[in-house]
Amino acid sequence: MERYSRIAYVTGSTEAASDALGLLLNVVDSAGSLRELCLRITRTAHEIYRARPTSAMIINTLRDILMQVNALINEGSKLPEIKDTIHGFIKSKLREAEEATRQLASIGARRLREREVVLTHSYSRSVVEIIKEALRLGKEIEAYVTESRPGGEGLKMATTLRELGIPVTVIVDSAVRYIMPNITRVLVGAEAIAANGAVIGKVGTSNIALAAKEARVRVFVAAGTYKFSVETVFGELVEIPQGDPVLLGLTGREKFKAYVPLMDVTPPEYVDALITERGILAPQMVPIILKDIYGSWPPRLPEIRDAIRMLEATCSRI
Repeated sequence: MERYSRIAYVTGSTEAASDALGLLLNVVDSAGSLRELCLRITRTAHEIYRARPTSAMIINTLRDILMQVNALINEGSKLPEIKDTIHGFIKSKLREAEEATRQLASIGARRLREREVVLTHSYSRSVVEIIKEALRLGKEIEAYVTESRPGGEGLKMATTLRELGIPVTVIVDSAVRYIMPNITRVLVGAEAIAANGAVIGKVGTSNIALAAKEARVRVFVAAGTYKFSVETVFGELVEIPQGDPVLLGLTGREKFKAYVPLMDVTPPEYVDALITERGILAPQMVPIILKDIYGSWPPRLPEIRDAIRMLEATCSRI
């Protein structure tokens, strides 16, 4: 299952979702019968979810695919039709995410001031696109980037931003509070936005938000609405994946335990605004947006585990 576990460490939540959906497409393409397709999709969905349980884009897309396949099988659709439907759906979701990122970049760039000193954490394509658009508008940007342990994704972010031609300073994660007086705005991405407005992001995000609130620095989170999660009403209940202790330089011979969370949860009261393709939103607006997207509140959707079980039950009847 190594190919699935790698999804947990892919830098950037949208990139992880793209890789996960690519794996699913390979599984779909290789299926030789309807029953094989059904069984492989449920097994793959389970493994992908287990590898990246915090990714709202992955969970939302997998749920939709599982429900569609279940409905198509029950309607008597044939294998080629179901394969074509899955291909078309995944391609449309990736296009939607691309367009949402373009739109939120335009919106977010206009909210940055003429001379902005931004602190960011980990790697976020949405943050990169916002800064890129701000530069196109002629704004001067300077960036401080945390190293973002475990994993050190901040180094990729720092390299990307430096290639855009802006001054970049990399700092150790523990220097966030020390450096905050130099910062004019915190700008980070997210794995998911919980239904209560909490932000699930790379571990350390909540510490940054806490330090920013103390220093009265505004915290903006860039996330398309495809990252809004309906799995739970409370972000604290989201399952946080654990990293391998090797990320801390441990060998396994040490006589102590290691705790390596890859994500954490930032309460909505520490977030000033969400930058989305629908505009700048307060975290408290998330339920309203979800109701608009799904037509009801709470949305009448199965949790991802239930969607997997539903398709497994259909598989057993084929």
